[in-house]
Amino acid sequence: MTVRPSELLHVARTLAGHPEISFASVTTGPTNLLATAICRDNADLYRYLTERVSALDAVQTLETAPVLRTVKPTGALPPQAYGRPASS
Repeated sequence: MTVRPSELLHVARTLAGHPEISFASVTTGPTNLLATAICRDNADLYRYLTERVSALDAVQTLETAPVLRTVKPTGALPPQAYGRPASS
């Protein structure tokens, strides 16, 4: 999303406080804020965007890209993933 620079940190912190947001990061390039929201379904995503995010006046543009299928999740992998047994 693109957020007015003077409000960037405020919006980032506000979004980070929303229970729907699992990741938020200030970025560079054509957009300056990236956030990952976890919603139950399309209706829940719609509600979140139109009721919570739209209330943040400093958000100038927003683009969504719903995840259709996760092939490799983020985060630490268990030792078994590297062919090593888990320690006891």
